[in-house]
Amino acid sequence: MGIDFAGAAVGTAFSEVFTAVKTVVKTIRAFGSELKKIESTLRKIEPIIKEWDEYNKRLDRSPEETVPIKNLFVGGKRLVEKCSRIHPLNFCKKYTHSKDLTQFDAAVLREFQIYLPLVNVITGKQTLAEMEDFREEVNEQFKQLVHLVQAKGGPLQSRLRSSVNLAAPEAPDFIVGLEMKASLRELKERLLEEGVSVIVVTAPPGCGKTTLIKKLCHDTDIEGKFKENIMFVPVSKKPNLTDIVQKMIQHKGGFEVPVIETEDEAVQYLQQLLNEIGQTPVLLVLDDVWTEWENVLEKFVFKKIKDYKIVVTSRYEFPRYRPVHRLNPLTHSEALELFRKSVTVDDKSIDAPDDELLDEMVKHCRQLPLVITVVAKSLRGKDYIFWKRKFREWSEGHSLFDSDTDILACLKKSLDYMDGDPWLKERFMDLGSFPEDSKIPATALIDIWVELYKLDFDGVRAMTDLHELVSRNLADLVVTRRDSSDDQESYSGHYAQQHDLLRELAIMECNKGEIGERQRLILELNGNKFPDWWSEQKQQPLGARLVSISTDKTFSTPWPNLELPKAEALVLNFQNDMQSKTYALPEFIEKANQLKTLIVTNYSFFPAELRNFHVIGSNLTRIRLQRVTVPFLGMGNLRLRSLKKISFFMCDISQTSTSNDAKISDAMPNLVELDIDYCNDLVTLPDGICEIKPLKKLSITNCHNFSALPKQIGQSASLEVVRLNCCTSVSQLPESIGNLQELISLNISDCLNLSTLPNQIGQLVNLKRMNVRGCSSLSELPRSIVNLRNLRKVVCDKGKEVMWEPLKSSLYSLNIITSEEEANLDWLRD
Repeated sequence: MGIDFAGAAVGTAFSEVFTAVKTVVKTIRAFGSELKKIESTLRKIEPIIKEWDEYNKRLDRSPEETVPIKNLFVGGKRLVEKCSRIHPLNFCKKYTHSKDLTQFDAAVLREFQIYLPLVNVITGKQTLAEMEDFREEVNEQFKQLVHLVQAKGGPLQSRLRSSVNLAAPEAPDFIVGLEMKASLRELKERLLEEGVSVIVVTAPPGCGKTTLIKKLCHDTDIEGKFKENIMFVPVSKKPNLTDIVQKMIQHKGGFEVPVIETEDEAVQYLQQLLNEIGQTPVLLVLDDVWTEWENVLEKFVFKKIKDYKIVVTSRYEFPRYRPVHRLNPLTHSEALELFRKSVTVDDKSIDAPDDELLDEMVKHCRQLPLVITVVAKSLRGKDYIFWKRKFREWSEGHSLFDSDTDILACLKKSLDYMDGDPWLKERFMDLGSFPEDSKIPATALIDIWVELYKLDFDGVRAMTDLHELVSRNLADLVVTRRDSSDDQESYSGHYAQQHDLLRELAIMECNKGEIGERQRLILELNGNKFPDWWSEQKQQPLGARLVSISTDKTFSTPWPNLELPKAEALVLNFQNDMQSKTYALPEFIEKANQLKTLIVTNYSFFPAELRNFHVIGSNLTRIRLQRVTVPFLGMGNLRLRSLKKISFFMCDISQTSTSNDAKISDAMPNLVELDIDYCNDLVTLPDGICEIKPLKKLSITNCHNFSALPKQIGQSASLEVVRLNCCTSVSQLPESIGNLQELISLNISDCLNLSTLPNQIGQLVNLKRMNVRGCSSLSELPRSIVNLRNLRKVVCDKGKEVMWEPLKSSLYSLNIITSEEEANLDWLRD
């Protein structure tokens, strides 16, 4: 109901905050529980507010006496409006503002306990009895709210690790072609119409369907209509309806994600979700739908939803759905424009070696944007002779594209010469080891490439090669954490992604030659169907150095034997079955004596228990585990003496050890880097970690229940990098941290409850970089901070630089950087 108290300062302030709360609670799910509690509180005090002016007149109270409560409401309105602008997956902002909302509610209750006696005197016995009942309820709610604040936002934290973001990816600033621009206008008009509709956007591969829809989703008018209800779902060749629905539920926030075992259940949950959010317009994009999924599309259509649009991108037309929007290739002049732009270096115009040759090049690319950009970038900076020779090579065979195979053939020829560096082609082919449409963690690529190609341990050369692939349009780079203030060797926020056609090309190149002689073995298993050669090979060994095996949810057969005497990297991609919820490592790993890198990734929504961990050999140097349950604290029974790096991402790892004598330091005595990210069940590290003498990098990030480093951390004398960013429960650093004489970089950003730094921090004489951005509770620095004579860079929030400015008088090289940048969480799409 609407409330209007014109001319009454307190009443007006109350009305505005009440209206803001009711509006936001209907449209924003991120703070649903906190806002609903505030709404309930405001409804209970509404009768008091209605009589507020009358009370003041009767008692002849000064307006100044009501200023505190008025200011409280004004501040509450600002807070609610601020919350409405926060991305639902910005964890740290959600955490701090969730606490602020809770404290605002508590403050309102506390203030009205003060004013209740006044109201009781005026309103008589009946009101007195009602207010006494309200007082008891207020007291009880106030206690609960205070307890909630003290609990540090526990319910919110329980959702942080597994959040999923289906927001539309960023679109390129530059698009070429009247066709593309006309398509944008036409599709925009259709989406702005009311009602339910399914629009199919179809075109050959490489024509820019996905680019078009990304651009459309970021159109101002489209964002204005659909707001937070735009969901962009990559479908791929092997879609899973239950996983897609679970991701949609979690993306919206405020809903508990159910366990869904059948497609029928998924459809029911999807309908409930759309009914819940369908009071406002909804836009669902299903990107890259294959023809096999035509029957599943109808399960997304619910005609009773008021204003619900579905956009499907596909290489195929679906006859039962209309309208169909066909995206055509570029015109010749548009293709020339794109070619010239793609072959240009550093925005400097180029002189084509020959207009006729340039025309022929563009014709050969058949006006397909993907092919044009790949071919053009392979010619950057080359002379006329090189262009002529490459064109002659490319022109052999098919001159026009009659099929996807012809397109792949043309793209393949652009790979054959990589500026004399054959390793770039090798890196490109390695990308095919990961599933279609997945975002490939750069850290996983580093783990593979460092061992396969004997690169530097920290991955700098590997990242240089990845950037080179991106510059040639052979992959895309998605950066989800742009905090350049962290040490330069942190790539946890970098992801590579390939166009489907380029992935097909990579796999096509990998599959050349006899099975036993291939350098890469990429297997995608459907159910329990193994390729014939696997059973025919019997005990014959394979020569592959990189092996990738992907299984779907129906896989259940015990692993057949596979001899991999030359394998140095093994990538296992799987989806766990909801019945077993486990995944067994293949027994043949135990005999792969040359294996150096193991990457295990669960692409299902919920973690799976990892079994057969005993098969991991002592020669492994790098292990990366994602979305699995594995007893890190119980790994002391293993003997991983060669292991240098182990990474856990979105894992459950805090199972207790089964042996009191087993120490992590005994299991992995040569560990150099430990990386734990989004492992929300981690509370503390075993003391044995501090006994691993070679340990140089300790990274524990986004672990919201992690409370403290071991007190003995000072024993880790080799530590050079410590990252604790976004560990919101950490309240202090151990005093022994001052013993880390080799420490160069300390990142404690977004440690919201960290209120002090130990005085011993001044002993870190080699410390060069500190990141304290988002440490909102940190209000003063210890005096010893002036002893950090090598400190070169400090990153902090705007307004906090005043704490650090005085240091410049003694630390002449200190550079203080203020930051307000928020994280981009698009990586959670997968």
